[in-house]
Amino acid sequence: MHQVSGILYLKGVGSIIALYIIIGIILAVYIILRLSVTVSYRANSETDEVKLSAKWLWFNIYPRPDKPPKTIKIKNKKSKKPKKSKQTLKEDISEIEEEFVEMSEDELDDKIKALEKELDRQEKNVKQASEIPKTEKKHSFEKIDNNKKQKDKRIKNSNNDKPKESGFKEKIKNIRRRWERYKDFFPMTWKSFRMLLKQIRFYDTEIEITAGKNDAYEAAMQYGRLNAVLFHGLGVVGTVFSLYKPKRAEVKCVFDKKVFEYKLSGKIRIRPSTVLEIVIVFGVQFLYMFLKKRHKAKKQYKLKRKLMLNSKELLANE
Repeated sequence: MHQVSGILYLKGVGSIIALYIIIGIILAVYIILRLSVTVSYRANSETDEVKLSAKWLWFNIYPRPDKPPKTIKIKNKKSKKPKKSKQTLKEDISEIEEEFVEMSEDELDDKIKALEKELDRQEKNVKQASEIPKTEKKHSFEKIDNNKKQKDKRIKNSNNDKPKESGFKEKIKNIRRRWERYKDFFPMTWKSFRMLLKQIRFYDTEIEITAGKNDAYEAAMQYGRLNAVLFHGLGVVGTVFSLYKPKRAEVKCVFDKKVFEYKLSGKIRIRPSTVLEIVIVFGVQFLYMFLKKRHKAKKQYKLKRKLMLNSKELLANE
């Protein structure tokens, strides 16, 4: 009894340790995914400099380091067979001549006739092998052509029977059908997309614009327009994304020279865990809506079928 209880105790301790290890791994993965991906950007019109870099933990996502050039291995050429020398060829010819010299005239005639018969047989075999597949191929191609012609005729007849519609109307009908199929999913996707955009955070934003014209009045008007566009644009970015207080955002005006220059820099951060959470929520909602629509369609089909059967029974009773 003591041994059995000891074994059960060890098994329980082992299962608890395994559970703690799994929980620790999940927490470690979650903490790592909570660390943000930082994208830093910089643009300068004076030097025509545009820089963009992305980093997560100690990994450089963009730009990737240049790969070393591949070393091309030169394959050794296959060793060619040694050619026969002139002396060996002469020796072979002399041996054949000696064989023919030793043979009589009747034996030579018999040998020549036997060789001619073998050549005739080989030629006949080659002709038969080349003629048979050609005829088979011709028959098969003729059958394929006939089938294609019949199919084309059927398609033409079916198209002639249908009432013709303009291409623009058909496109509108297709768009309407697709919209009716997926319109229930649109609010859900838009909501999750907005949540995703709101998780993109802008930090350390610096914007400097220098603009000027030769005429002082025109320069002042341009200065006012640029200020309106800049701060209105920042407000739009703040509503769509998460914009933290910019470090600097100003427009400089030059009254005696036609100039337009800009300097832009900052950082964008996003957590992979939040993106993953939004994707999971969207997936669950999409699956729920899809199953709901499917269940509704099945109910409608069953009701239609019941109505059809009831109508048939009434007609039969009459």
